[in-house]
Amino acid sequence: MSLNVLAGLSSGLLPHGVCFQLRPDLIWLHVASDSVTAIAYLMIPAALLWFITRRPAPLSFGWAIALFAAFIVLCGISHILDIVTIWKPIYYLQGIEKGLTAAVSLATAVAIIPLVPRLLSMRSPEELAEANQRLLEEIASRELAEEELRRSLTDLNRAVKELEQFAYITSHDLQAPLRTISGFSQLLSLRHRDQLQGDAVEFLDYIDKGARQMQLLIKDLLSLSRVGRADAASITRRPLADTITEALKSLKAEIDRSSADIAFGTLPEIEANHGLLVQLLQNLIGNAIKFQKPDTRPSIRISIERDGDHWLLTVADNGIGIPADQLDNVFAIFRRLHGAETYEGTGIGLAICRKIAAYHGGDITATSDDSGTQFRLRLPVSIAEQRLLPAELDEGVPA
Repeated sequence: MSLNVLAGLSSGLLPHGVCFQLRPDLIWLHVASDSVTAIAYLMIPAALLWFITRRPAPLSFGWAIALFAAFIVLCGISHILDIVTIWKPIYYLQGIEKGLTAAVSLATAVAIIPLVPRLLSMRSPEELAEANQRLLEEIASRELAEEELRRSLTDLNRAVKELEQFAYITSHDLQAPLRTISGFSQLLSLRHRDQLQGDAVEFLDYIDKGARQMQLLIKDLLSLSRVGRADAASITRRPLADTITEALKSLKAEIDRSSADIAFGTLPEIEANHGLLVQLLQNLIGNAIKFQKPDTRPSIRISIERDGDHWLLTVADNGIGIPADQLDNVFAIFRRLHGAETYEGTGIGLAICRKIAAYHGGDITATSDDSGTQFRLRLPVSIAEQRLLPAELDEGVPA
């Protein structure tokens, strides 16, 4: 016997080669088989490691692959130990390694069970190709829809501009015959009023009143059509207080007649088309004076505050208010909540306000309660750094 065999006999354990009767052909057959198997086992985790490191994004079940790789490595080591035990009886070490392999294999099996539904739900290459084709068709359909939408928006913008041009030209051209009607009716009333009999004087007054109302309507229509025609060069930065003061000048007669109390605090400079803002404020303040409770002095408060990237300008009054179900409708063109015999007007003023707000990239809303109505104009702040001064009401600032 060889020295290794004798060493095994002296220790009480025999090397595994004794089972092969120490025949070289059997020994080297097992050595070759176990060696190739061990090499194969060790190549598998190496391939898995290469796969994981080559992926651009980590796998959600990478821990399961790590357990499986550990199990495969231990299987490879088991075959290496089988080779060693042919000459060395290291059966305790081999048993420990097998126990460790069993534990890792059990943990791997338990860990893989929850992954089975996910693996079953994974699509085949054919299904993925079909889904990809459907996605490409959906993308093409969306691109076509977007192109159609762009064409529709272009057509709509063109139609809006043509409509504004039509309204401007039509309103402008209507003024000439209207001036003729108004002028001759006034001339007829001036020269021949005393000679008219019966209902003629009343009819003549109707003609004059209708002509004045038509002139006011044409004026408002022209104002509405001009809003969208303002160019970008008209956007300037100036104190809002100056704009309010300018609006109040044109309303001086109404303010004096109603003894309206109008107050505003220290206001910031803002970027806007201040000519359009004057028009908007005239409409809001004029409405606040017009739609007033009987025997009540109009009280109007104007304030502004910074709301993120926007200004929030508020015009609050103590008037008759707006019904809750009409708050969204009051900005529609020709929308009147009261008859012309009760309150004069054309029903265009608030539509002009809404268009001015939209021109600036903002919006205007209204709320109303027993205390009156509050209009809130929301305008974007186009300058990154802008100083906001206190906007508290200053009762000492007169209209």
